[in-house]
Amino acid sequence: MKQPLPKMTKQMSRRAFLSLTGALSLGVATVGIPLPTEAVQFNRTLYKVSKSQLGMGTFINMIAFHPSKGEAEEAMGRAFDEINRLTSLMTRFQSTSYIGHLNTTGSLKRAPSEVMEVLRSSLRYHTISQGAFDITVMPIVDLYQHSFQANNAPPSPQALKETMDRVGSQYLKMTKDSVSFARSGVEVTLDGIAKGYIIERAMDLLRQQNIQHALINAGGDIVVHGGKGGGKPWSIGIQDPWNRKRYVDVVTLNSGAIATSGNYEVFFDREKLFHHLILPNKGTPAPSIASVSIQAANAMEADALATTAYVMGPDKGYQFIKQFRGVEGLIIKNRKHKILSSGWKRS
Repeated sequence: MKQPLPKMTKQMSRRAFLSLTGALSLGVATVGIPLPTEAVQFNRTLYKVSKSQLGMGTFINMIAFHPSKGEAEEAMGRAFDEINRLTSLMTRFQSTSYIGHLNTTGSLKRAPSEVMEVLRSSLRYHTISQGAFDITVMPIVDLYQHSFQANNAPPSPQALKETMDRVGSQYLKMTKDSVSFARSGVEVTLDGIAKGYIIERAMDLLRQQNIQHALINAGGDIVVHGGKGGGKPWSIGIQDPWNRKRYVDVVTLNSGAIATSGNYEVFFDREKLFHHLILPNKGTPAPSIASVSIQAANAMEADALATTAYVMGPDKGYQFIKQFRGVEGLIIKNRKHKILSSGWKRS
């Protein structure tokens, strides 16, 4: 379930459009590249205001329905500022970020509360998933990337074994505002949880500014609030893993979040045989199922549980998500088989 590329408008030239899509195709961890804001009259009392930017390696689209388009634009601008601020704290692509500093030096003191909150939540999901969710898989991710870049082949069993010695959330030592690694060479990635946390914080900011009807979509991590206006819920399409132009399902939500993890977006190799979702206990890509979509009350939980359920596999993943109150799931095993939880909200 990914955000479709924005249509070109009079305000966005073809060159700008291609530059942005090119950055995405290279996996660039860009922050804060804005796209034009659009506002149209939705009904007699509401404007529909849309604002997008490139960030967190994807297109982020924000939609609000509000009586004042000016107030909506200002509120959305502040929400995007918050997204950019939090991204700069947690990105692993910049050595100057807090996570970059932690990975480089092995310790982090007087860390911002937001960083510590996500790290603590990561450890909680690690515990309740019995290790299936593990942010310390970063050395394995790096190993696969470097191996395919250098040799167009997966890493050797010996290299994998040596790297696995640096994987394990038991090596994270945390206090109130600091974290350190108990073993040299440990690194973390918040890719499976931070995006959900960040867009949830942005939605909180919109609510605080009296935006009662809003949607934020960050490359398939989606949070909504208050319906579309006019008493209608939001309709959210679940992308067909085999056809980007189709949806396999459409769900309706007034408030809440949906996140999807799948094997069809990010690969280490050109042949698309080795995807990026790693088994922490083996150091290999998880057995391939098409996708897992999670509905939850907040985007961070949806993000983390989608990653976890995918890594667990369809049967264990389904049993895992059933233990969470207010959480529903859609697991697409292959073209012929999918598993829906009993409360999955279809349109």
